[in-house]
Amino acid sequence: MINKHRKNLANEVGLGQEFSLSPRQSIVIAGENLAIKFIEVISDGRCPRRAICIWAGEASCLIEITIHSESTSRKVLTQPGLSGPSKTSFANYEITFDLQPYPEVGKAPDKKDYHLWLVIRKKSAPSHFAQSHSESL
Repeated sequence: MINKHRKNLANEVGLGQEFSLSPRQSIVIAGENLAIKFIEVISDGRCPRRAICIWAGEASCLIEITIHSESTSRKVLTQPGLSGPSKTSFANYEITFDLQPYPEVGKAPDKKDYHLWLVIRKKSAPSHFAQSHSESL
């Protein structure tokens, strides 16, 4: 689970390390030639806590990912309402993310108050054993 109470003060983090970005803030993943920028919250239609909704809703935010200081891509991260952190993939990386704060009844978050909590990991390659075992089946 992503710890929403820890603040990120550095502009560089390592793989597997949890960090938080505010809108328009960016960070570099150490040793990976990878930078991530939280552009904006596109929408937040998650069902507020203590509300009765037909659908849990979802929130979407836009990030910008730069690899090797040259190739920049934009990616929309969509998180279902009433869920914990979500996961997605980009290139050879797995991205775990959690948009906070979660809406409350009668109190929608202001766009400047959002924080995107992230953990970036390399995708695990299939092991040689698993690959050779499946080929023999």
